[in-house]
Amino acid sequence: MPRSRWTERLGRLGLAVLYFAVVTPAGLCLRAVRDPLRRSRDDRRTSYLTRPAPPRR
Repeated sequence: MPRSRWTERLGRLGLAVLYFAVVTPAGLCLRAVRDPLRRSRDDRRTSYLTRPAPPRR
C-alpha cells in the first residue's frame, strides 16, 4: 500500500523533532564539557602544530 503525503510529512517532522530534542542538546552538552578540536588558547605554547604519529610497520 503506498504511503500518503501526510505520512511522509509527519515522518520527516518526527525526525526533525527527534534531532532537535536529542542530538542537538547532547552535542551542546559535550561542547560545554570538553573541547574536541582543542580550540582553546594556551599562552604557554609556542606552537599549536602537532606532529603526526610515525607510520606503523
